[in-house]
Amino acid sequence: MKVLVTYFSQTGNTEKIARAICEEAARANEAELKKLEDVSPGDAAMYDFILIGSPLHAGNLAGPVKDFLDSIQTSSGQKMAGFITHFGPAYPEQAMDGFTEPIKAACKKKGIEYKGCFDCQGALTESLHEMVKKKQNLNDEQWADMVKQMTGHPNEEDEGKAKAFVKELLA
Repeated sequence: MKVLVTYFSQTGNTEKIARAICEEAARANEAELKKLEDVSPGDAAMYDFILIGSPLHAGNLAGPVKDFLDSIQTSSGQKMAGFITHFGPAYPEQAMDGFTEPIKAACKKKGIEYKGCFDCQGALTESLHEMVKKKQNLNDEQWADMVKQMTGHPNEEDEGKAKAFVKELLA
């Protein structure tokens, strides 16, 4: 099976998970890792399975990922799964459904079988700390706890979970 692992990453969190996913996918498949900016919408039609990664930006997939999903060209029998990174430790299942809706909608529109989404905590870039702290309406102590939780993510355990997700998907 020919697998494309593509991603948009600004801080390296999503890229780190993409690398782990591609490493696992390559064990039993022909897998390629490409930054989203290096994939044209027509390139996607050459793959049997597409894994697309995005950070969450204000509770949504990154704009370039949404744009790609809108313009992607497909071939019959394709499958797609997503993977996302975010600074929060966990989201309820209902929120995850909302985050993955653009992927699901693109799959439905383009005739691609949607296979699920992996989510992973990442560390928020320091330049965004104050803005997010204010937007989340957190006091200094609450924010310090949040920073402590996200520091070091994604870690080896997160990468292992990403690999297990892909192993099950491609089995």
